[in-house]
Amino acid sequence: MTRQEFTADTSIAVPTTETRGEIGGLVRSMAGIILGLRLAAASTDGIRQCFLEQSSATQLIAGTFSQSSTGIREMTPETKAKFDAILDAARRDIIEDGMPNAITEHLPGLIERDFNAVMPALLSMIEGASTPPAIAAELLKELGKERSTVSHAGRLWVLERALSISSPFIRDGAGLGLARLADPSAIPYLRRAAEDEPNAQTRADLQLVINELEEISADGALVASRH
Repeated sequence: MTRQEFTADTSIAVPTTETRGEIGGLVRSMAGIILGLRLAAASTDGIRQCFLEQSSATQLIAGTFSQSSTGIREMTPETKAKFDAILDAARRDIIEDGMPNAITEHLPGLIERDFNAVMPALLSMIEGASTPPAIAAELLKELGKERSTVSHAGRLWVLERALSISSPFIRDGAGLGLARLADPSAIPYLRRAAEDEPNAQTRADLQLVINELEEISADGALVASRH
């Protein structure tokens, strides 16, 4: 099968029907991304403190939605059309590990150009029940591949958050994303996720990621001790 060539045509139709569940997911996602964006400028201690404020941030965003008939819109129409085009093309792709697809080819550039606007929609898609798990997992894996220091803390937060999503396929994708991100600070979250993981294969995969990050941490400590 020949994969259809992707073009970010801004004329692509964007679905306008939203269910209550989708709005609720976007509420949680917007609250999460506000915290995630704060992480990019925080110290390690400050980052962990931000996690404690999720509940109040969620209430704040929920209050904003209840007072507005249009909700919170972060992306420009052009950026939203490009984002939706990527996801639409991904739904027609055959998603396989190691094979290029619309997400791997076009999402990095979109994130690089407009990270602050793209991430709320990205997190909402990953958490949305209507998103195919294969696509959500691919989004998470791609987040881990990025090497931008500006977006690192925010991407780390999204990946850690995805470890608690109901789909084991998506949780596995979050683990692979964290493996690619190669940040040992995720180890405590991975350990907690592995302890609570009901799926045996996913639990084993998460443990492999923990082992890999522990090796990275040990190597870093060894290098630091030599200086």
